[in-house]
Amino acid sequence: MRRTLLALLMLIPVGVALADAVSITVPWLTMDPGARPGGMGKAFTAVADDVHATYYNPAGLGFFGAHMVGAMHSDRSIEGNDIYYDYLGYIHNFEDIGTFGIWALYSNAGLIAITRDSPQPIGYMAAYGLSVGLSYGYDIVEDALGVGGSLKYVYDHLSNDNTAQAVAFDAGVLWRTPLEKLSVGAMVMNLGTNLVYQSKPEPLPRMLKLGLAYEIPFDDAFNEMRFSFDYSKYLLNITEDFGTELGEAVLGVGGEYWYAGIVGLRVGYYSDESAAVVGTSFGFSVRYLGIQFDFAQQPEGELFGMKNRFSVSYTF
Repeated sequence: MRRTLLALLMLIPVGVALADAVSITVPWLTMDPGARPGGMGKAFTAVADDVHATYYNPAGLGFFGAHMVGAMHSDRSIEGNDIYYDYLGYIHNFEDIGTFGIWALYSNAGLIAITRDSPQPIGYMAAYGLSVGLSYGYDIVEDALGVGGSLKYVYDHLSNDNTAQAVAFDAGVLWRTPLEKLSVGAMVMNLGTNLVYQSKPEPLPRMLKLGLAYEIPFDDAFNEMRFSFDYSKYLLNITEDFGTELGEAVLGVGGEYWYAGIVGLRVGYYSDESAAVVGTSFGFSVRYLGIQFDFAQQPEGELFGMKNRFSVSYTF
């Protein structure tokens, strides 16, 4: 098992070499689930300490010593059209073996009008996407270095006669450095087969994600605060000079504060200029007896504006 994970880890730089001139498909695969990460500007690659690690960095599962179930709902409706994005996940730790996770992402783009010779619709078609996966994480150096990966199935339904499916994997690493409270994370996402729409192959949205997280040490047990930063790059169309490529990256920065492990507050900033999604996010949490409720408001672009997310989880 350890050799398998090390092999996955070695594939991280390979993702960069796989980049070519293509366009982004199934963008819902890159929408980043979870109200808690959303409130932190989606900067969660080097945090990855809850059920959302299955998406943000499965290496974080290697440090998780309990069991957790969580769900998220994000309403993205516009002009009366029901559009939403949901996540459901469960992670289970096995002592001396590691932590496994199962999860599902579902994106519903609502009903799309079908027209012919006039703007008046003659019917409607449903567009949605589904991804289900299995994740695993293990700390190959106890409390210091974790590695992990996810295997996923992707199904995209544009219309009844235009669907596609693919199989992909993610691979990540999370290092709790010798510098107290500083963590570094990295992962590649969506390396796999192409989606084929009506005989036209389209690649999955491959991404490279790098993250930093720092937890401020306090002398008491009541205060907890951390800051995080994420740098993400689509592994697509890498044909420009180095400076231009850096400028096309997706950036996220966030802060989180907990008091007595019961009430949490968050603020973040997210910038994806290629998708015209830029702005400040906010969030809060309430936790009691292992049950946690999270809320976030985050930017979703000019079309959607600021949208709310709700998450609930239970740790046992």
